[in-house]
Amino acid sequence: MDFLSKSDAQKWCIENKIPLDEELYPNLEQAEEFVIPSDAGKRVALVRRHLATFDSCDEVLIWISQWGVWPSGERMHIFYQFRKSYGENRMLKEAPAHLVKSKEIEDGISIVTLAVLFLWDCYILTKDNQKFCFYSHDEYGLLKL
Repeated sequence: MDFLSKSDAQKWCIENKIPLDEELYPNLEQAEEFVIPSDAGKRVALVRRHLATFDSCDEVLIWISQWGVWPSGERMHIFYQFRKSYGENRMLKEAPAHLVKSKEIEDGISIVTLAVLFLWDCYILTKDNQKFCFYSHDEYGLLKL
């Protein structure tokens, strides 16, 4: 797994034909909207179901774009300890994106699970924008499979 800065994540998107919006985050169009359940177990199952469809992708970009909206519902220590286990010591604001290879999809599922449990904005992107998923802190998501 590689950890990317925001500018590196933007470059990856441009190189992989993923359009960016005016804030330079992925512009996701033609997606199905869904509700993120309030139950933690159902959130975990939702992430697992969605990300199972990404296991055939050579590479997936998981980009956390917003956090701290609901600070009482997040635990940064858990997230940073997880990243440290991969040798990553930078703060989330310095390296908010995670480039996951196909053999690392379980690691990616863990990252997204934490993001969804903490209600962070999180993009899951593939090359050429063939499929994507977005989870919002406002408890909805966008999906194109």
